[in-house]
Amino acid sequence: MNRKGWATVVAGGLVLVLLIWFAVARLIPDGAEPDKLADRTTLKIAAGSELDDVLCADGTSQADEASSTPARCEPSDLVKRLEEETNVELRPELIGTLEAADAIAGDPDRYDAAWFASDDYLRLALAAKGTEDLTTSKPIMRSPVALGVRHDVATQLGWTENTEVSWEEIAGRAGDGELGFLMTSPASSNSGLSTLAGVATAFDADPPLQSEDVGLIQNDVRQLFSGQLGRAASSGWLSDKFRENPEAYDAIFNYESELLALSKQVEGLDIIYPSDGTTEATYPLTLVNPEKQKAYETAVAWLRTPDVQQDLSEKSERRPGRDDVKPAAGVPDKSVKTLPLPDDLGTVDELIFTYFDEFAPKTRTTYLLDTSASMDDLKMNRLRRAFEGLVGDNTSISGQFKRFRKGERLTVYTYADEVARLGSVVVKDRSQSDQALEDLIDGVGELSGDGGTAYYDAIEVAYADLVKAPEEGATTSIVLMTDGEQNGGQSYAQLKKKYDADYRALGVPLYVVLVGDAAASTDPSIEQLVGFAEETGGRDVVAKETDDLRKIFQEIRDYQ
Repeated sequence: MNRKGWATVVAGGLVLVLLIWFAVARLIPDGAEPDKLADRTTLKIAAGSELDDVLCADGTSQADEASSTPARCEPSDLVKRLEEETNVELRPELIGTLEAADAIAGDPDRYDAAWFASDDYLRLALAAKGTEDLTTSKPIMRSPVALGVRHDVATQLGWTENTEVSWEEIAGRAGDGELGFLMTSPASSNSGLSTLAGVATAFDADPPLQSEDVGLIQNDVRQLFSGQLGRAASSGWLSDKFRENPEAYDAIFNYESELLALSKQVEGLDIIYPSDGTTEATYPLTLVNPEKQKAYETAVAWLRTPDVQQDLSEKSERRPGRDDVKPAAGVPDKSVKTLPLPDDLGTVDELIFTYFDEFAPKTRTTYLLDTSASMDDLKMNRLRRAFEGLVGDNTSISGQFKRFRKGERLTVYTYADEVARLGSVVVKDRSQSDQALEDLIDGVGELSGDGGTAYYDAIEVAYADLVKAPEEGATTSIVLMTDGEQNGGQSYAQLKKKYDADYRALGVPLYVVLVGDAAASTDPSIEQLVGFAEETGGRDVVAKETDDLRKIFQEIRDYQ
C-alpha cells in the first residue's frame, strides 16, 4: 500500500475514534441536570444485593434472601426522587452477578439494565454466550475491597499506625495460623471474586493474570486461603455473620463501605488496604436493552450529578464516582492502588475452579432427605435432578462452579419414621470418573416416599455422626430438606437439650430447605425448625415450587 493509502486508513481510523468518543460523551454526560422524559419509562434492573442501601426503602431481609427467586423491595427515597425528576422508574430485582448473566443470556428481555459492583464478569460471560451489545456507564460509586481486622489482632500483628501491609504479609500470616477470616464466595459475589483475583494478580509476575499463570501462583495464594474460616453468598450476609460473633474471626474481606458500616457495630475494627494494590468496585450501570437507551442515559446522567453523587456517598458510605465530588464525612479520601483484573473469561473461570478445588478449605456436607409419604414421584425426581446438578451436569454460568468439589466428603441420610444412612463418599478430581459418587446419586434417584416425618431424629443422627468421626480442618455443614411438618420422632425440646449438651461446641450450621407445603406452612414445628437452624449459624432457604430444588441446592453451596 502506498503512503496515500496508509494516510487514508489512518485518517479514517481517527474519524472513527472521534465518533466513538463523541457517542460515549453524549451517552454519559456529566454536569448539567438531565432533561425530564416526556413519558414515564421503566428500567427493569438486575442489581447486586449490596445495592439495597440505595435502591430499597428498608433494605432486604434475610427472609428475602432466603427465597429461590430474586428479591424485590419498596423503592428508596432516592429511587422515588429519580422518577419524580426524570420520569425514569427503576424497578430492581436483587440477584447474583453470575445468576444475572444466566438470566440475561437466556432471556434478553427480562432486564433492561444491570447494576452490580462490577460488570467485568457479566460482560465477559455474555460475550462468550454471544451477547455483546452492552453499554457501560462511568463509575456511579467506588469502593475498594479491603481487609477489616479486629484491632487487638492488628496490634498483635503489628498492623497499626498506617503500617504498610502487603498481600505477601497477609498470606503469610494466614498460612502461619495467625489470621482467620471470612470472605464471600467468588462463584456468586463480586467482593469474593475481587479478593481472589486481587491476591492472584498481586502474586503474578506480569499482570494481568493469564490462564497459564494460575498454576504458577498456586502455592502463594493457597497460603492465604488456608486462613479462610467461612463463606457467604452476599457481602451483607457475610457482615452479619461477623457482627453476630466477632470473637470467632480475626478478619473479614469485604468492600470498604461494608467495613465502614461494620466498624460502627463492632468495636475496634481496623481497615487494611494491601500496599501492593487491591481491586475496586465502581458500580457502573450497564445497558442491556438498547431500546431503553434514552431512559438509561437520563438515569446515568442524573446519578452522576454532583448533588446526587454526594447523597449516594452519604447514604452508602461509598466514594463518589466523580473525582470532583468529595466523599461524605467518614468515607476515606485517600487514593488506593488498584490492580488490573484478568481480561479473559477462561482465566477468571480457571481461577474460580482452582479456588474451589485447591485453595478453599475442604468441605464436609451431610444431607438429610425427606422420604415421607408426601414425597411423591415428582418431588423425588426433582430431588435427583438437584443432586445431578451438583455433580456437574449444570453447565450454566452460575451452576458450573457449584458442583461437588474435589476432596469434599458427602454423607446422605434419608428420614421418614426412621433415619437410614444411604451412603458416604469423598469426591475425586473433576477430571476423573467418580463411580462412587455416581452410585450415590443413583441411590438418591431410587428413593420413594412412605411414612411420617421425623426430622429432629435425623438432625440428631447427623450431629452424632460428626462427633464420632470429626474431620480436622474441614468446613462442615448439614443440609436438611423437608416438604412437611414434624409428625413423629423426638420433640424439638428433646433435640434442643441434646444439642446444647453435646453438639453446640461443634459449631456446625444447619441449612433447612423448605419445599412446597413446608415453604408456606405456619405450623409451629416449621417455625421451631427455622429458629433452630439460625441458632446453629445456618438458615432456611425456600423452594416454593419443586422445580426450584435444583437452584436451591446450588444456592446453599455459597455458604459451605
